[in-house]
Amino acid sequence: MKAFKTIILGVLFLFFASWIYKIVVLMLLAYLWRKDIIAKKEWGYKAVMGVLLVAMFCVLPRYRYNTSDRVQLIYLDKKGNPEYPPFTHYLVNVFLPEEEVCNFGIWGARIVPKIIPLANWILEEFNYDDKKGNIGNFYRPYNRLNWDGLFMMSGTTSQVCNMIGIDNTQSVYLIKPKNYDKNKEYPVVFFMHGFLGNWKLYTGVLKGLEDCIVLCVGTKTWSGIYTKHDISALLTRQIPFLENLGYKVDKDNLHIIGLSNGGSAVNVAYNGFSNKFKTITFISTGIHQTYPISSKVLLIGGGKDHSSGSLRGAYRTLKSNGTKTDLFWDDEETHFILVNQTDEIIDFMSKNLK
Repeated sequence: MKAFKTIILGVLFLFFASWIYKIVVLMLLAYLWRKDIIAKKEWGYKAVMGVLLVAMFCVLPRYRYNTSDRVQLIYLDKKGNPEYPPFTHYLVNVFLPEEEVCNFGIWGARIVPKIIPLANWILEEFNYDDKKGNIGNFYRPYNRLNWDGLFMMSGTTSQVCNMIGIDNTQSVYLIKPKNYDKNKEYPVVFFMHGFLGNWKLYTGVLKGLEDCIVLCVGTKTWSGIYTKHDISALLTRQIPFLENLGYKVDKDNLHIIGLSNGGSAVNVAYNGFSNKFKTITFISTGIHQTYPISSKVLLIGGGKDHSSGSLRGAYRTLKSNGTKTDLFWDDEETHFILVNQTDEIIDFMSKNLK
């Protein structure tokens, strides 16, 4: 019976994505084998549990925002000043880490359609990537964060709590430059997420942008639909927020990226704020206009993505009308190109942001 329980716990250890859940499994294994451990060393069980408790403390999500961590989740009060998150938000992240939500979601997308027939283009592209063996790429951004000791809460927590009416908060992800110099002015890159919220996953990708400040700004809910007011607030609320934290912002060197539904943000920026942003980047989304603007327009998409169909034509039009533009395109890529080709896209954006 003990061997059977050990096998089950071993399978769970391999299945879980978060170190919180993995360490809980290791604690259960240690408890299961406690008599055998004590038989070898009287103090062995206590030592093992002590080490695991220390490890658990190290991987718990950060509650404080004023840390030396390169990537942080920071809550803003109504005046745009940093504040600590509601403790209930923190507890949600302890018991339900984002990595595990993503993990359950991936397995749900694999299993549920086989039981309940669902017709959805996102699921079609998910299945296409799954058959190619690409779905494991969703775990890579989390692993990059974990191996750098970066354990943050999920930005989706505040959005979900706003949606169900129990709170009214805003949180943003701040990614510092890799070799941060407090005396240096830095460009700022605003990242605007897609449907389902401001995921920690995106910071595991975007921390590859090393010589700028990256700010991942979410919508109030997890819709990813941004308005003119939201883009204006980047300039009137988020930049002063960074300056209040002590960062020197190069206000002539601002950039904005929109992913999927976040294309709403970059389309608004294109229409009304192009004089404020050096580059406007569309990832896995449509572009609604192609008249000449002063910003450089970056287009990133794949041939299997239902959302990216307008990008290649837009690239040709922009190039012909004199707008500075560049295209990253792969005919075999889906809506998930950002996690499938993280390094290549980061190189592409880094080159163009300079």
